[in-house]
Amino acid sequence: MKHAIILIFSASLFLIGCKGTQNGVKVNEKPVKLNEFGMPVLLEYSPAFIDLGKVKRGEKRDLEFEYKNVSNEVVTIEVVTACSCTETDYTVRTMNPGEGGKILLTFDSAPKEKSETIDVDIILANTEPKNGYPIVDRVQFKYELLPGDE
Repeated sequence: MKHAIILIFSASLFLIGCKGTQNGVKVNEKPVKLNEFGMPVLLEYSPAFIDLGKVKRGEKRDLEFEYKNVSNEVVTIEVVTACSCTETDYTVRTMNPGEGGKILLTFDSAPKEKSETIDVDIILANTEPKNGYPIVDRVQFKYELLPGDE
């Protein structure tokens, strides 16, 4: 009987010590969503993709991507980059969980010769925990280029 009690007590301690993990993964924590680069998603963008439709060559278009910090950590956008045909306007600032902002772009189709999809990379000051590299996100827009005289 004494051995049975010790065995039950030991098993209970083992189960209590392992509570919340399963195969080394925390069970009760929300799983980390990864972006296309395999990095944790800290910001969500709305929209993440814009179709400008038909754009006359030489025409300029303004775009707006809203974002929200969906993580549990403070997030800072360090730089937003796109091709030379696109001007970026954003504020480098720190956002607490739940806060957000906007990335404003002006696309100039004058130097373009064909329809395409443009990548806009958002580089965060936050780093990937596994390797220490900055976290990178991406939004996109596309257009169908028309000759300027149509």
